[in-house]
Amino acid sequence: MRNWKNLTIAVISGIAVGVLTGVLLSYSRNLPKIEELERTRLAETTQVFADDGSIIGGFALQKRIVVPSEKIPDVVKKAFVVAEDKGFYHHFGFSPKRIIKAIIVDITRGKAVQGASTITQQLARMLFLTRKKTLKRKIKEVLLAIQIERKYTKDQILTFYLNNIYLGHGIYGVEAASRFYFAKHVWELEPHQAAMLAALPSSPAKLSPYVAPKKLLKRRNRILKEMAEEGYISRETYEQEVKKSLDVVDIKKREARIVGAYFLEEVRKYIARKYGADKVYRGGLRVYTTMNVKMQGWAEQALRDGLKVLDKRQGWRRPRRNVLKEGISPEDFQAEEWKEGIEQGSSYPAVVLEVERNKARVKIGKYTAILYLKDARWTRASSLRRLFKKGDVILVKVEENKGDSLKLSLDQEPLVEGAFIAIDQGSGEIKSMVGGYSFKRSEFNRAIQAKRQTGSTIKPIIYAAALENGWTPASIIIDEPVSFVDPWTGEVWEPQNYDHVYKGWITLRRGLEESRNVVTAKLVAALTPQKVIEYARKFGITSELKPYLSIALGSFEVSLLEMTSAFTVFPNSGVRIEPYFIRKIEDRYGNLLEAHHKKVHVVLSPEVAYQMTYIMEGVVQRGTGWRARVLHRPVGGKTGTTDEYTDAWFIGFSPTITAGVWVGFDVKKSLGKDETGSRAASPIWVEFMKKYFEGKPVEDFKVPPNIIFVKIDSYTGKLAMPFCLHTINEAFIPGTEPKEFCSEEDHLHVLDYYHKITAEE
Repeated sequence: MRNWKNLTIAVISGIAVGVLTGVLLSYSRNLPKIEELERTRLAETTQVFADDGSIIGGFALQKRIVVPSEKIPDVVKKAFVVAEDKGFYHHFGFSPKRIIKAIIVDITRGKAVQGASTITQQLARMLFLTRKKTLKRKIKEVLLAIQIERKYTKDQILTFYLNNIYLGHGIYGVEAASRFYFAKHVWELEPHQAAMLAALPSSPAKLSPYVAPKKLLKRRNRILKEMAEEGYISRETYEQEVKKSLDVVDIKKREARIVGAYFLEEVRKYIARKYGADKVYRGGLRVYTTMNVKMQGWAEQALRDGLKVLDKRQGWRRPRRNVLKEGISPEDFQAEEWKEGIEQGSSYPAVVLEVERNKARVKIGKYTAILYLKDARWTRASSLRRLFKKGDVILVKVEENKGDSLKLSLDQEPLVEGAFIAIDQGSGEIKSMVGGYSFKRSEFNRAIQAKRQTGSTIKPIIYAAALENGWTPASIIIDEPVSFVDPWTGEVWEPQNYDHVYKGWITLRRGLEESRNVVTAKLVAALTPQKVIEYARKFGITSELKPYLSIALGSFEVSLLEMTSAFTVFPNSGVRIEPYFIRKIEDRYGNLLEAHHKKVHVVLSPEVAYQMTYIMEGVVQRGTGWRARVLHRPVGGKTGTTDEYTDAWFIGFSPTITAGVWVGFDVKKSLGKDETGSRAASPIWVEFMKKYFEGKPVEDFKVPPNIIFVKIDSYTGKLAMPFCLHTINEAFIPGTEPKEFCSEEDHLHVLDYYHKITAEE
């Protein structure tokens, strides 16, 4: 019986060799040209870098980062050789013994050709052939492998292979895999990490460390053992490495919310417009941006929190979903958001299991927690039963996670939208950009794409024009009811102050600090709307503006980016540097494709720029920007509110950075009564700046040499006397300071001189 079996195997082997020889000759025609291997450009990930050189994202159809042979350590090469092809350094492209054995097994089992591919065969298949298991493909694979071996060295072949091999989770190549699994470069890998990567190609999905860690660990250790047996690592190294865990990056941290989604999308669109989509997803470009990761994170958090606070002032909205109505038991309900774990400080959906007047029992992930009435006080409800019922899916914030229990507060996703942008005024670099509450909810970038009425944030441009055309911070304008016939529209226009109060004599400084509409309207009428538009263009505003008197109150629509860039002029000594978000772009080989060059515009004289900066410091100290006083830093800014409270703005600056906030709905809709720029927008700016200032020394605005400070009565604009109640050391260009001393009679021209009337814009 045994002789008969041996004879059968011998016959089959002989036939196999004969058939293989004949078939190889017949299939040697019409093969892909092996020279294409050098010309084949692997689809490589376009990498995006932050301002400190750290990677913040990328664009790819296949996530791949190609590295040269010298960057791949020997331990990685040997690990893959041991795992995939021990005879790699000895065969000439394929192993006849392995193929014959595979054919015999497949014939006896009646299945398709079994895998017996060498590394060279795998490379041929990856680059030139399909993965379909047929005899025809296998033969072509062998022929191509022979050609590859004849043309390239073993090291070249192995490098091609290691840059092309699929290693799970959409990752191709050992460098991309090293970064994905271990957050380090391939040349930094330890032997146990190299062995883990080498364990993946046989079944990347089933052996993923996030799917089957025990199976992967077992295979990794077997590879380490074989590496020791082959002499690629010492016995001592093997004994040390085999004891180590898989040591991969926590998938919860990996899949956390992406920082800078709006910023990255602007980068992607720019590359696609200039270089084409193929370059974006296959070109392996290196894009160096201006984003500061910390500042981006602060901006996103400040905007999200600020929008939630505003939304909660509008009241509670009943839950839209009840799982009982869907035929699901609350105890069995599972939310997609729970899969990544429950982290302190984040908000998650929770299902109500039971609700009483003062407390409710809710399910969130693996936890059952209690939500108390006091944790929902913002709703102003007297009972939780008025807010939701059993089966409702609500949003809760995890205030504290002790591991075995949670402390919760009732939360609510806002309907309102917003945007934030921060610019380093000394360089023009955009350090953070947030286009909305959530990129997942809406990809529309309101920081750049949206144009909205600016309200009073346009006023500093008008006041700057006034200072350059004969006015001073102490100039007096009469705040009184007034009407104009707009020469462009022919209509009568009667601007109203926000508080419908008129103060009589008022200095130009106070006109801006308190955002008096009548004062600004009179300035525009004196300057002419055409002159205002001329200055707006100098400040970098390119949106459509018409020469109507109503430009005084920000009736035209402008983007947040334009307005924030315009404000950089004031703390930057009258100079505006065009904002940008990409420093340079290199191709996959490190060749420079483009580099940004600063575009500098002189807008104002340093003296006028400082006067405006000093006045806008007053907006914070005494005016509508008062909420920023909590920073206890030299800062200036301006609020803005449009009719019916549809748009709220705050744009402010420190000596080093300018940031802008817009809050509103995507359609014209009121934010709610008294939701002004001061109340709805400036708190977001303040929260960002708190983080920005942490650990930084106090820095003052630079005073130009040609500025003098003169003590005046800030209400009458005249030189101060001992009996004046409101004095300030005002900034003047020499020769423009007041010459008259203030009198008690002058005080009577000011409505609130002895009893200050305040109003929040």
